[in-house]
Amino acid sequence: MRREGIKPPKFADKFARIDFESEPLPILCMYPIPEPVALESLQISVCGLDAEPRFISWAGMETLPRVRMRVPIICQIFNWHEEVEWEGVRLSDFLDHAGLDTAAEGYFAIYSRDGHYFETLSRDEAFDPRVLLAYGLNGAPLPEPHGAPVRLVVPFLQGFKSVKWVRAIRAFRLDPVGIKKLRGQSQEAQLSEAWRKKCGIEPPKKTISDQPSALSDQQKLTADI
Repeated sequence: MRREGIKPPKFADKFARIDFESEPLPILCMYPIPEPVALESLQISVCGLDAEPRFISWAGMETLPRVRMRVPIICQIFNWHEEVEWEGVRLSDFLDHAGLDTAAEGYFAIYSRDGHYFETLSRDEAFDPRVLLAYGLNGAPLPEPHGAPVRLVVPFLQGFKSVKWVRAIRAFRLDPVGIKKLRGQSQEAQLSEAWRKKCGIEPPKKTISDQPSALSDQQKLTADI
């Protein structure tokens, strides 16, 4: 399938790989794709405000409720979006399972196995039930170029926040920013109003810890299997 309307940014030559002919999604990698890791061997390093690192294995993640979610992934930088079905676990369930939290105004940083890439989410964003740690794509195991064995999916922010090849999650009181802003490639991760209207996506509500546990109509995009 040929994707129309792509507008590469001036820094496109900084990417290690760009392939808009790939299916079911384009391949956009700032750094080389890391060596494969089997899902069953996955261990995600976590560290809270107590500065005590530990590991969460796939065996632990496998006990969490599985979720399927069909939403667009949106890249304003390249003027591109596409709707696919993800399968995984909610990041909020993973954080609860790992006993990982931060202050109400705190942040989480998510790191890639490529050894370079990382991005951050506010606590409100991280605990939104639409945010997944995904290991499936369109009914099949997540392909390696798209972040296998596990990647982040954040449908209400620009696509660069959906970190691939997740290896570690850390809690912070202050925002450690993120690599796209550090490199001066994107100062804002929020979707524009035009993109939100086009794709029917709303940002998370503030102070989500004070919200009722029942999902809103918008958040019912997700469904437990």
